[in-house]
Amino acid sequence: MSLRALLRKELSWSKHNVAALVVLLLLVPGTAAYTSVAFQSVIPQDAPVAVTPANDEVTENELEVVDAAASLFADPVRYDSEQRAMDDLKRESVYAVVEVPPGLLNESRDSTVNLTVDGSMVLFDKPSEAMVGLLNVRLSQSVPGSVSVDRTVVGGEHTLAEYLVPILLMGVTLLFSLAYVPYNLAAEASAIERVRMESSLEALVASKLLFFSAVMLVPIGVFGVFIWQLEYAIPAASAGVVLIVLLTFVTLSSISMALMLVTRFDVTGRFLAVILLFGLVAVGGLIYPAGFFSPIRRQIVRAMPVHYAMIVLRGEMLRSVPLSTYADYVAIVAGSAVASLAALEGSIIAYRRGD
Repeated sequence: MSLRALLRKELSWSKHNVAALVVLLLLVPGTAAYTSVAFQSVIPQDAPVAVTPANDEVTENELEVVDAAASLFADPVRYDSEQRAMDDLKRESVYAVVEVPPGLLNESRDSTVNLTVDGSMVLFDKPSEAMVGLLNVRLSQSVPGSVSVDRTVVGGEHTLAEYLVPILLMGVTLLFSLAYVPYNLAAEASAIERVRMESSLEALVASKLLFFSAVMLVPIGVFGVFIWQLEYAIPAASAGVVLIVLLTFVTLSSISMALMLVTRFDVTGRFLAVILLFGLVAVGGLIYPAGFFSPIRRQIVRAMPVHYAMIVLRGEMLRSVPLSTYADYVAIVAGSAVASLAALEGSIIAYRRGD
């Protein structure tokens, strides 16, 4: 065949695969480029910070003064209970707790405001030190007496390497469920009719979910071995880690397989799964917590079930708190798994009707 004939053949193929090319040449690079925006700033802006009284003697005016000072660098959220504020600190609902002492507006009294941060939130360490300086300056200008701001770290401090471990484990989960699983299902496209005659599509996808869920225990074990060998100050594994990883895997694998069935095993389905992978990296709150983003993007992050899965995984590996602390977050991830399984069944039904 001549070069002209070969080029004509490629043009003909492209005309019949416009959807795949649009996804590959426009949506995938567009999503990848947008992902870079998520990492343009490592300084949290308007992060939620709890403001709570040290005791019942603290007045409303004293709380308002601290609210005003904290609003320069954060979004102050009022808490009546210090314990509830500390619980939300562990749950990443707030990223610091500012405890207001009584007598802050008494000019004859020396006051100390305490700012507490969670040591497991490694990326918040330096910003929290800057917050102490800003709060010190602002309060010194706002109150008549002498005031100082102390910083307290709770929960034990971790290195950046330790902080990255749950992120990398979640990354492996995303990659396996959104890249390998749809590829594996597409590889059996030619045998689908035989499978439907001998069994059912439901049995096929169920077998893959069960098998690959068991396979996911291998990377969890590998991470555990390296954690032990590198002597990281985090647990090698726990029931909570296994639970949240498998729930996330089932959720994303069900979605990626549903995409393959809806697109009838076309390459477009795999590209869409890749777009979802990039999108979750960009807006899933995997590396930078939700508090590092603008208020609008923070709402987008908190609409993603993988965001809650990441919080639970960080909690299990970096914080010494019971899994029950994140009971509602686990319920969100479990509910997402059920919903994705229902969507997978819907895609199977649609696939049959398309015959």
